[in-house]
Amino acid sequence: STILFNTETNTIMFQRNAFERRPLASITKLMTAMVAMDHGITWNKEANILPQEYGAGGELLLHPGETVSMKDLFTASLLGSANNATLAYVRQLGIPEEEFIQEMNRKAIMLHLEQTEFFDVTGLNPKNVSTAYEIAVLAHHAFANYPEISSATSQKEYSFAVRGSNREHTIHNTNKLISENNLQTSGSKTGFLYEAGYCLVTQGAGIYKDRIAVVMNEMSEDAQFAEINQLLKMQVK
Repeated sequence: STILFNTETNTIMFQRNAFERRPLASITKLMTAMVAMDHGITWNKEANILPQEYGAGGELLLHPGETVSMKDLFTASLLGSANNATLAYVRQLGIPEEEFIQEMNRKAIMLHLEQTEFFDVTGLNPKNVSTAYEIAVLAHHAFANYPEISSATSQKEYSFAVRGSNREHTIHNTNKLISENNLQTSGSKTGFLYEAGYCLVTQGAGIYKDRIAVVMNEMSEDAQFAEINQLLKMQVK
């Protein structure tokens, strides 16, 4: 599924299977971040990661006795797609996870995302589903109304000092168009699950600032980056 969406006119410039429901993998983390910010995050609050929060997928490795800030966890979740960082910052907001997921679904309804549904906060659950069109709408809302999400996901890398050891840690953007090819964007999020394939949403910058491109269920990482780049720069008649 692919779509090129114009955020200024709310029109579809190009689409292929953009209304088919598919797992959206870690693009889920955009909705998680919005709901978290709706509750308010104390960015400098000291935060930890529990042993049971380590699991599958991208992770932020902390050694025993090390802590970070809530901002570090939030950024690791969005920029590096760290699943354990996502679970950890949601837990430390003090909202039961089931209640938090209900809020994610309520927000989807509020945004008129009728084909979007969430069962977990990370995107590891393949029952988290959406369409390319609804991801474009969700991402537009996230990047336009939550500048912290836009800035976190459009930077090449993020460095911070781990508390307790002062160890320097750098997280690189999982979108290699940004981290390796220096593409300027207004926001981005990758996703991958075997059930979802490679998924990516990116909003352009500069002359492409009104364009959001989405691919879902792409066959390879390189193919998703090539297709997004092509969509953003597409000449539309």
